[in-house]
Parts: sequence; C-alpha cells; structure tokens
Amino acid sequence: MAKPATASDNLLLLLALVPFVLDKKEVSVAEAASQFGRSEDDIIRAVELIACSGIPGDNQAYSHLDLFDIDWDLFEQQRRITFWNTVALNHRPRFSAREAAALLAGLQYLATHPAYTTRSDVDEVMNKLRQGAGRGPAGRIAVSQPASEAHLHILNDAIDARQAVAMVYHNKRGESGPRTLDPLVLESRDARWYVRGFCHTRQSVRTFRVDHMQDLELLEQGQGDHSEALETMSRELFEPSNDDIQVTIECPRSALPLIAGYLPRGFVAPGDGHTVTLDIPFAHYGSLTHFVSSWPSLVKVVGPVSAKAAVADFAKAALSHY
Repeated sequence: MAKPATASDNLLLLLALVPFVLDKKEVSVAEAASQFGRSEDDIIRAVELIACSGIPGDNQAYSHLDLFDIDWDLFEQQRRITFWNTVALNHRPRFSAREAAALLAGLQYLATHPAYTTRSDVDEVMNKLRQGAGRGPAGRIAVSQPASEAHLHILNDAIDARQAVAMVYHNKRGESGPRTLDPLVLESRDARWYVRGFCHTRQSVRTFRVDHMQDLELLEQGQGDHSEALETMSRELFEPSNDDIQVTIECPRSALPLIAGYLPRGFVAPGDGHTVTLDIPFAHYGSLTHFVSSWPSLVKVVGPVSAKAAVADFAKAALSHY
C-alpha cells in the first residue's frame, strides 16, 4: 500500500505543478499525474487549490487579477490544464548591470574556447542576460580574443582526433626548439592558455603555454595510448620536476594565503612564529623574479646564492629604467 502524501509532498507538488504547466503551455491531468508520480485526483485537488491562490492588491483585497485562473471549460470537459492568469511569477528578479557584466565577461571568455565557438547556446544565454539586466553598460562589455586563437583551434582538433602536432616552442629560459606533442588537455589560467600533453622530446607529460608556440601544425601521426597519464593527471597545472631550483624564502605567516599557489602540495607551515622560512621549487629564475616582484614587501630570498643574485640583478635592471 502506498504511503499517504504528507503536507511537504503536497507543497512540493503545488510549487512544481505551476512551472511545469507554464513550460508545456497545456497538459492533461493524466500527464501531470505521471510526471509527478501522483494520482489524477491529487492533481485535480492541487489545481483547485492553485485557482484559489494569489496575492492581494494594493487595497489588501482580492480581484480576479490577483488570483491564478485556468481555462475551467477545458479542465472540466477534457481534464486538461492551462493557465489564463498567473500571479507574481512574471515579476522575475533582474540582474543588476554589474552582475550581468560579470556573467557576460565570463561567457565571452568561455566562447573563445574552440569547443564553444560554434555553439549557439552560449550566444543565446548572453542575449538573455542582456535583456534581463538592469540599466547599465552590460551590453557594451567585451573580452579581447587571444592572439593565439588559431593555435587553440589546431590543438582542439588534435585532441578530438587524437593526432600529434609539431611546433617550435620558446620557453621562459629563452631557449627555442622543435617539439612534437600529443595534446591531451587545454586549460586556461589567468587569461593565458596552456596545453598539457605528451612531449616526444622529454618522453613525459609536460605543460606548454600556447602563446609561446610557433609554426604549429597538425600532423597525420596518431597519438599513443596515454589513458594512464590522463587518469593520473594532477589537477595542478605545473608539476614539480627534478630540474626545479629549490629557493629558500622568508615571509610573514600572514602572507601564506597570498602565495598559496606557489607552495608545494601538502605544505604545512612550520612552527608558530611570526616569520616562516620555507623552500619553494621554481622552474627557472624568471619564475622566481616574477614571484618576488609580485610581493616585494612580503617575501625575502634567503638562498641559494645564485637565487639571491638573480633577484638582485632583476631589481637593478628594473631601477635602471627610472
């Protein structure tokens, strides 16, 4: 024997039935009963209760426009439900211009990904946001397209077709050379695009900045089996390497949340003093000087000597421009 419906069940039915009918324009009692797993008698009672519901007008009295109304002839003769008048549902909250601008910026940035450039639903959502926003400049926001957009299309095609690509890659050390890559994942971080893939030169999965690629071309050569690499791939964009430079840093304990993106995985702050000393791996001194210049008043390089010299040379070069 089925359990009797509780008050909560009946409330949920009332809340769900109205948008269901509005979305369908017109539904039969039998269809609604099947949709919500209730008897037809339950649906009929719910419709009769909805028809008695509404919001009083300014004079705190009810007029026919302040109540839900249905096509009673259709309901009684054919057991079909359609609403002639709804209350409060049309008073939708609108996005402020600032909220809409933030959402539009995110969607426009998403639309630069090759997987979304041919999809119309992103444009449809953006148009709805513009129409539903409050007054303001939301419709005028724009996100610049990346200069490496053509590279993104090639890499996306390579991932879909499981093909290799060839390129000339320029790393941050200033070194350049030809590479063959099996692209596996495209990712965006801080307005930059990166691709993670199996590098045939290094014979391992590496991360490459897309805008550091040159003469990128799709090869007929198929990719190898990298299913294990995909399964074990870390969420971290950059993985520690044996070639990394271990740099000793001093900083206030309060600065740790600011530099969290540079801390080793599983890092636990030592001791309980005001100042913390820790080792951070850097791929090269260019990354180190970028790190230090981002928080010059918070971090201090303690060692090794070569790291201190790299930061000092960077600072002197910067001061020479003033």
